[in-house]
Amino acid sequence: MKSKLSSNQKQGLLLSLTFSLAALLAILYYTTSKETWKSLQQVQPLYLALALAAVILAWFIEGYRLKRIAGMLGEGKNISIFSYVKVFLTTFFFAGITPMAVGEWPALIFYLHKSGISLAESTAAMVIRTILTKFFFLVLAVILLIVYEGHISGVETINYFFRMALALLVFSSSFYFIVIIRPKIIWQVLKFLKKVPFLKPLASSRRLQKFFQRLREEAEQFHNSLSRLGKYNKGRLIFPALLTAAYWFTYFLVAPLLLMGLGLDFYFWSILVWHVLVVLIIAYTPVPGGSGFVELSLATFFAAYVPAHTIGIFVIAWRFFTYYLYLFFGGLLAARPFSR
Repeated sequence: MKSKLSSNQKQGLLLSLTFSLAALLAILYYTTSKETWKSLQQVQPLYLALALAAVILAWFIEGYRLKRIAGMLGEGKNISIFSYVKVFLTTFFFAGITPMAVGEWPALIFYLHKSGISLAESTAAMVIRTILTKFFFLVLAVILLIVYEGHISGVETINYFFRMALALLVFSSSFYFIVIIRPKIIWQVLKFLKKVPFLKPLASSRRLQKFFQRLREEAEQFHNSLSRLGKYNKGRLIFPALLTAAYWFTYFLVAPLLLMGLGLDFYFWSILVWHVLVVLIIAYTPVPGGSGFVELSLATFFAAYVPAHTIGIFVIAWRFFTYYLYLFFGGLLAARPFSR
């Protein structure tokens, strides 16, 4: 995790930007018309400013969440919130240039440690932050499934994707928490898979065993984190949990603000659903930052709310505020010597 990017990291950044720009150009090519330029002239700058304000506010909420988590562990109280914001943005940068954000955890631990927090507490803070985020999305997915009863659109294909995506989120998050709480279940699952003839090759694969080993290590780190929290009041987790919800709610405000800037009508909770699905795509896409897939998915999901001639403007604006801006400032901070 040096100031200079490794060749793999440079390749990840190039791949992310190439796929993203290619998808944006394709969307613009197929949707741009004379009406597009008229819509562009009618964009209300106030809402663009509010979207920018929402992004910056989200950065500081996340920085404050990291500060509170570190404070629960007995460290980092003298570190400024600006330093935690820098930690978050540099972490986002390394997450954004690696497939499925695999660079996020080591970057967070590294930069928390560089900020003055011990390595053990940095690891514990990373685990607690991850669990709070996964728990938030688990609860949100369950609520959305119940409220919408599996129907978000008049198109059955989209409804099927909606149900499957949220069901996958609920299943994967539930499995994650079960493993975290009862790590021994990992080996029981492996033994069961080996007993099923057609699943035996999968169970014996090095990739799956490596994945389970990583889950076991996370479980151990989680229990170590709990033991560190033992001497403090575990009720202090409530406020960081609320900050988790506040961060994502602020992040989710960007799309509605952009839609209002374009003078479009929409239903907020439907927009929230599509936002959750886009975040899922980012998390599970093998391309760094979900680039290409995110842009095309966004254009598809929001087609019901955004006219075809305006969809390109909307996708570019949303990607700028929720990805490029993060990536730009995170990259600048990652390229400079880190200081508190």
